[in-house]
Amino acid sequence: MQNSEIKKGAGYFDELALRFRREHIDCAASEDDRLPVLLDGREVGIVTPGGGIRVRKESIDDPIANELYHRAGAIAAEVHEYMELMKNAPPLKAVSLSDPYKLLAEFNGYVFGGMESKYGVQFTTWEWTYNKTGLTHGHYCCNDYAAAKQDFALRAGLVDKTLIFPDEMLVEMYRCAGQVLDGQGSEIRTYEEDKLLEQVRERIGDILPDVDIKADQQQNFEQTM
Repeated sequence: MQNSEIKKGAGYFDELALRFRREHIDCAASEDDRLPVLLDGREVGIVTPGGGIRVRKESIDDPIANELYHRAGAIAAEVHEYMELMKNAPPLKAVSLSDPYKLLAEFNGYVFGGMESKYGVQFTTWEWTYNKTGLTHGHYCCNDYAAAKQDFALRAGLVDKTLIFPDEMLVEMYRCAGQVLDGQGSEIRTYEEDKLLEQVRERIGDILPDVDIKADQQQNFEQTM
């Protein structure tokens, strides 16, 4: 990656462009202090070196541009978070670890490491071994920072495992709530119960942005059984 003294925000913008491409978000080449976000080839907003995103005035009322703006903004904030961690983290040193990982966090005998690569920053969690000189049982999360953070939190005991629902369970809950709201058992439900079901679906939608697609896939699979 380019040195930040050569181009302001270069390392961050390089990583963010990789993430945008992976999430099918189009962007132009970065300039000194901006990474343009494109929709159908036109610039609808920019990301700043500090992780903020600004939308062009003429795109504010465009619902498609607005959805893109929020998706790009969430990714920009996440990438800025872990790039700042990478910049300030010390090297991760352990026997037989030859890759240039950095130590992002450690707690309760577990380690969260990150390494820059041509595929974007790669994240891994391990358990310390041999009096904190070696690492074992690596969970390789590739470029998925959110998954790596959750994995570290669970392994280190920072989050109770019983409070976490896997994606498959969330999709099924979302789908079943939708079926109920579509009419099944509506004669015995109260307004408050319907409102709670709607909030459940909204919350799951925030956690899994593509939950509608996954729910449809699950529905189609069951219909072919």
